[in-house]
Amino acid sequence: MIVWLSSHVLRLMCRHARELSPLENGGILLGWRSGEYDIVVDLRGPGPCALHGRHSFIPDHAWQVSEINRAFEASCGDLDYLGDWHSHPDGIAEMSDLDSATLLRIARRVNAPLMLIVAGSGADWSPQCWKGQLAGPLLWRRLVAAPQELKVFDPSAAWPGSSTVIGAASDPHKIS
Repeated sequence: MIVWLSSHVLRLMCRHARELSPLENGGILLGWRSGEYDIVVDLRGPGPCALHGRHSFIPDHAWQVSEINRAFEASCGDLDYLGDWHSHPDGIAEMSDLDSATLLRIARRVNAPLMLIVAGSGADWSPQCWKGQLAGPLLWRRLVAAPQELKVFDPSAAWPGSSTVIGAASDPHKIS
């Protein structure tokens, strides 16, 4: 599987990671699935009631759900929720136990969600991405988090989400 990540989305993730460093920041990934590809062309931030800690981040879930619905409607159904992203300031782009538990919780509600982590400091941030799948019998479901090949691309201006990502946001919680 390949995750195609808009260069605009990557720059915004890194910018917002830097702005809150050394605290974690994050949000949601928006785009679409096409066969074996996930295409990420937009994102949203943490939301106005999010909590940011040194080694954890709790998003404003209700706000994010409303943003997913708004993006879906505004794009006539082209943009949908693909997963979450967050930062690991002064850390590495690897999933922690808490990240795995979060991805498991998401995978119970969403088919094959992504977890994208940007790690670093200053101007140097690196992304890594995983896809979560549930495996095993119904009563003993477990998470299989598979690393994904991540390819950065420059999207067409005509693609859904491209126009919202390119411009700077006036609302700090709406990163796109």
